[in-house]
Amino acid sequence: MNRILPFALVGACLCVCGHAEGRGFGGFAGGFRAGGYGGFRAGGVEGYRGDFGSYSASRSFGGYDGWRGGAVGGSYDRTWTGNRGGSVNVEGAGGVARGPFGGVAAGGTRDVTATGPGGRTYSADRSGGVAVGPYGRAVGGTAGRESFAGPRGWESAYGGTRFATDAGLAHYGSFGVGGVAHSTAYWSGASMATRASYVRGGFGYYNCFRPGWYGRYPGCWVVPGWVPGFAWTYPTWTTFYPYLGFVATPYTYDYGSDVVFQQNNVYIGGQPAGTTTEYAQKAITLADAGVQANAAPDGDWKPLGVFALVQGEETKSNNLFQLAVNKEGVIRGNYYEGLTDTTTPVYGSIDKATQKAAWTIGKKADRVFEAGAYNLTQAEAPCLLHLGTEKTEQLLLVRMDAPADGK
Repeated sequence: MNRILPFALVGACLCVCGHAEGRGFGGFAGGFRAGGYGGFRAGGVEGYRGDFGSYSASRSFGGYDGWRGGAVGGSYDRTWTGNRGGSVNVEGAGGVARGPFGGVAAGGTRDVTATGPGGRTYSADRSGGVAVGPYGRAVGGTAGRESFAGPRGWESAYGGTRFATDAGLAHYGSFGVGGVAHSTAYWSGASMATRASYVRGGFGYYNCFRPGWYGRYPGCWVVPGWVPGFAWTYPTWTTFYPYLGFVATPYTYDYGSDVVFQQNNVYIGGQPAGTTTEYAQKAITLADAGVQANAAPDGDWKPLGVFALVQGEETKSNNLFQLAVNKEGVIRGNYYEGLTDTTTPVYGSIDKATQKAAWTIGKKADRVFEAGAYNLTQAEAPCLLHLGTEKTEQLLLVRMDAPADGK
C-alpha cells in the first residue's frame, strides 16, 4: 500500500494552513531540508500459528528533525489467515510534522482487505489529515472507499453495516441507528418486494444448510432426521397456525404501520402500547424463554426457511438466518455470516397469545431480533433488532427459495 500518503496528507494540510495564516507555515519546505533524514527501520515482527489459523504483524518507524521543522511517522502491516483459507489484512501508516513557526499537522491511512475461502473479497481504505496553524486555525478532512468482488456476482451487505453479537457477529463494531435510539419506518409491500428482488438476484449462498455444509461447522444446530434441503422449505399460514395452536386470524407485525415507535412510546394498531423500553424488554424476555427451553434437536421441528438479513437501503446480503420451530413455540436454527465464514446457533421462542417471535444469535440477550409469526410465513418480513432496551432498528428479512436443482 502507499506508504508516502500520510506525509503527503501532512504536507498538504500544512500548506493549506500556511496559506490561510499568511506566514503560518512559511519556509516549511526549508524545514524539511534542514534536518537529517532518519529513514524508516523495522520496529519488530511478531506472529503465531495455531489450530484456528495464523497471525503475523510487522511495524516500522522513523523521522527527521531540523531547525525549521521536523516529522515522525510509522507504519504497520497485520495479517490473519484462517484454517479454511480466509484471510484479513490490515495495513496503516501515520505521521505528524511541525512547521517552523509552531504549526502542527498529522495524517494517516488505513487499508483493510478480507478474502473468504470461496474467493469473495471486501476491501476498504480510509485516509485523513488535520492541521493547526500557529495562530489557532484548524483544517482537516477524510476520504475513503469500499469495494466488493467475488463469484456469482457476490457483493457484501457488510459495507456500511455494523452489527453487534458474540461468535457470529462479534467482529462488527456497533449497530448504528442514525442517532435515533428507537425507530420504525413505513415500508410498503411493493418497496419490500423490490428490495427483495435485488437481494435474491445477487444471492450466492445456496450451498448453505445442507448435509455437507453442516459437517463443516461443529456446534451448529441441526435436526438429524431432516432430508437434504429440508431446512430451506417453509410453511404457509394455513399449515402453520394449526401446528402451533394459533387462532386462524393472523396478527401482522408491519413495523412502521401496525407497530409504530414514536419518540419513546409504542403504538400498536393506533393504540398506546407502553414505552419503547418496555416493548424491547418484552422481546428480550420472550427470546430468553427460548434460550432456557430444553428442546432436543431430534424432536418434532418444522422449518421456517432461510432468510437473508438486510439493513437500511441495502440490496445485497451475506447475513443469513435458518430458522425452525417446534409445537411448543421454541425457535432454533443458525446464523451464518458469509464474509467470515462463521455460524452460530439461534435461540428463541414464539408467544402463542401475541404471535410474536423473538430470537438471539448465541445466548446473549443484549441484541434480540423480533418479527411476527405470520410475517415469517411470507416472502418478505420486516423485523426489529433490539440492542438491549436502549436502541432499536428496523430491518428486513428476505426469504430465499432453494434452486430447483438443489445447488
